[in-house]
Amino acid sequence: MLRRAMFSILVLTVTAVLAGIPAGGQVMAQAAPPATQSPAGKPPAGTPAKQIKRDEVFFSIGRRVNEASESQVSAVVAEVDGVIEVTGITYREDGKAEVTVKERAQSNASSTNKSIKLVFAPPATGDKWIWEQFEDNRRLYPVERLFPYAKAELTKRKQNTVGTWSAFLASIVRQGESASKVLDTAKAIIKTDTPQAAAVTAARTALNEAMKENKFDETIEAYNALAAQTEPILALGDTYPDLKANDAYLRLLEEFKNSANTTNAQRKNYVQAVETYNEALQRLPYGLVAYGLQFTRIEPKVTAE
Repeated sequence: MLRRAMFSILVLTVTAVLAGIPAGGQVMAQAAPPATQSPAGKPPAGTPAKQIKRDEVFFSIGRRVNEASESQVSAVVAEVDGVIEVTGITYREDGKAEVTVKERAQSNASSTNKSIKLVFAPPATGDKWIWEQFEDNRRLYPVERLFPYAKAELTKRKQNTVGTWSAFLASIVRQGESASKVLDTAKAIIKTDTPQAAAVTAARTALNEAMKENKFDETIEAYNALAAQTEPILALGDTYPDLKANDAYLRLLEEFKNSANTTNAQRKNYVQAVETYNEALQRLPYGLVAYGLQFTRIEPKVTAE
C-alpha cells in the first residue's frame, strides 16, 4: 500500500510540472518567446518607411533654388556639393528628416567651420523630398526667408568690392596729382625738370585715358608705372640738396607720401573686400543659395602687396 501511494504522488507531481502547475497549485509564468530579429539589411525599428538619401538632400536644395531663380538644378547641385557635406540624418516623429550639414571650407581668421540643420518633408508620392527649413544661430527658419536674407547680405558684400575698387582708383588719381605738384615745385626750385617728370606725366595721361574708356589692363599698367616713381620722388632731396631746405617742397613731399600710403591702404581694402565676399559664398547658410541667386566668385584685379 505504501509503495502504491508513493507512486501515485510521483505521477501527480510529474503531471503537474508538465502542465506548468507547481505541486502547491499556483500557475507558473511561462517564459517569453525569443525576440524576432529583423532580417539582415533592414533598418532598425522606429525608422520611417520613407528615408532621404544623401544625394536627394542636394537635389532637394537644387529644386527649391530652381523654383526661386530658375537656375539649372544640376548646376546648383554641383555648386552646393562644393560648399557642404552631409554629416548626419535623423527622423522626427512627424516623419520629417533633420539633416546636419557641415561647411567644407576650413576655419580661418574670419570664419569658423560650422554645421547647421536642414529640415526636409517626405514626399506624398515618389521620392522627391521637400526642403522646408534651415538653421541659423540655433533657430530654424522657413526656406522662403533664406533667399532675401542671403541676397541682401551677398549684395552688400559685392557692392563693397565695387566701392573699394572705386576708392582705390580715386586714390591713384590723387597720388598722380600729388606727384606732379612735387615735381613742378622741384622744377621751380632747381630750375630744371627732374628725371621723374616725364614718366609721371606719361603715367597720368595713360591712367586718365584708361579710366575714361574703362580699360582694366591699361589702368593697372598706368598705376604700376606711376607707383614705380614713388621711391625716386621721395629720394629727390638726396640728389638736389636745395629741395630739403624748401618748406613748400617738404610739405608737398609729405602730402605725396601720404597719398602713396593711402593708395596702398585702399588697394588692401579692395582685396579684403573681395576675399570677404568670396568667403561668404562658401559659408552657411549663404552658400546654399548663392549660385542660384547669380552670385559667383570674384577674382581680385590686384594683389594686396
